[in-house]
Amino acid sequence: MPIPKPAAVFGRVHEWEDLARFCTDSAPGLRIGVVRGRRRHGKSFLLEHLCRAVDGVYTLALQQSRAMALDRFADGLAQGLGFRVGRFTSWVEALDTAADVLTSRRDEAPPPLLVLDEFPYLVAHSPELPSVLQALYDQRGPSTGKPPLRIILCGSAISTMSTLLAGDQALRGRAVLDMRIGPFGFRDAAEYWGLAGNPDTAFLVDAVLGGAAGYRDVVGEPPDPEGGEEGVYAWLARSVFNPSHILFTEPEYLLAEDPRISDRATYHAIWEAVASGAATPTQIGGLVGMDAKSLTYHLNIMKAAAFIRYDQDLLLQRKPVITVADPVVRFHDLIVRPNLVDFEMREGRAAWERSRETFSSKVLGPHFEDLARQWTLRHGRERGLDDIGQVGTTTVACREHRGHEVDVVAMSRASRARDKGARITLLGEAKATNKTRTVADLRRLEHIRDLLCAQGWDAEGCVLALYARTAVAPELAEAADAGRVLVVGMENLYGE
Repeated sequence: MPIPKPAAVFGRVHEWEDLARFCTDSAPGLRIGVVRGRRRHGKSFLLEHLCRAVDGVYTLALQQSRAMALDRFADGLAQGLGFRVGRFTSWVEALDTAADVLTSRRDEAPPPLLVLDEFPYLVAHSPELPSVLQALYDQRGPSTGKPPLRIILCGSAISTMSTLLAGDQALRGRAVLDMRIGPFGFRDAAEYWGLAGNPDTAFLVDAVLGGAAGYRDVVGEPPDPEGGEEGVYAWLARSVFNPSHILFTEPEYLLAEDPRISDRATYHAIWEAVASGAATPTQIGGLVGMDAKSLTYHLNIMKAAAFIRYDQDLLLQRKPVITVADPVVRFHDLIVRPNLVDFEMREGRAAWERSRETFSSKVLGPHFEDLARQWTLRHGRERGLDDIGQVGTTTVACREHRGHEVDVVAMSRASRARDKGARITLLGEAKATNKTRTVADLRRLEHIRDLLCAQGWDAEGCVLALYARTAVAPELAEAADAGRVLVVGMENLYGE
């Protein structure tokens, strides 16, 4: 029987359906699910509502000692059951008792559910816990015919959660659900902030904070769409620029999620180097003061924790481009950290004025390009883009212009990235500046298309697209009407 998604849960339609299906499956025995994702993305909120919907037991771990954690688990179990089952001296005893009590209190659907939230906090002092769960599964798994029971493990420490089911780990092959809760897409984020009708303001908010649901609770109202640049500054001044606000040191909290990170200064330096434009280990090492080989360990940790991304060139076999994954970290490293003293002295106005160009070129520009790629992949059908497979970026060699960086490249669904001769279905340029886009931009795309065809790629019939944050010149609009170019404005990006 399907479980209706509560009205309080915004979006997350597919996630709710998958969780509800996991919880209502009447198959016998224990089934284990893993839910992971960064802090402020709404994992706990979602699971709390799931427990209410199926009368499950939700327990939230804290950074406590082993004994205190066992006592807290007993209290959480008692609160969920409505009666106390005693204290525990080990996790074997705790989970065996919980399983016995939960499976004996009812026989009807849905099966009983137990959620262990912030599971990495428990593993930190009780590393045997995955093995305990393995033993519990072996005793009560589907093949044993025991009464149905569902357990969900949830956590924000991506590096810990992502290895629970990997390689030779105890829970390998014993989970049927591995769900990653990410930020909202930019359209959902606009609706969530109440800015669906104001794409310019929605874009600014997304460029600063991204789609993490939890930021709305700590920031409050978004900037007034009618307030212009002054309204944007006032919004930043009371949140990200405010030394008393929790977001002023948000990168510190993000790094604290990963138990493997102790020397935070090094990781901050890596973040700052990548945000400034360093895209390879050698470039990052040059700014941080470490050689590329020494950086490998740190970069691997940041990649596993989803603090940085490795973006592959869609056409060429070359080293991936490293970028910062979180918009709020990029904003902090480019705008806040270089002007930290000014903001701490409450003299943020001058710092903001000095940072306008950086904000435009290194925050808004890259973010707009990213939104253009997201739109092409997720929403391009709205403008007739029917054959869109992988979407990314590339660099095209050109003797005349010393090469061209292409913001948006889309392959045919039938083609694979970096296969010479693969079919390219779209070439696009995305510009977040206030400069009016002209036919010169179209000619550049035509030139790049011709270069790719000469290099052996199947690009002759590809769509040429210009993604513009502001209005385009009349002659470019005429070219769009004639079908020579696809012009995608803010109203198209945000679906108005």
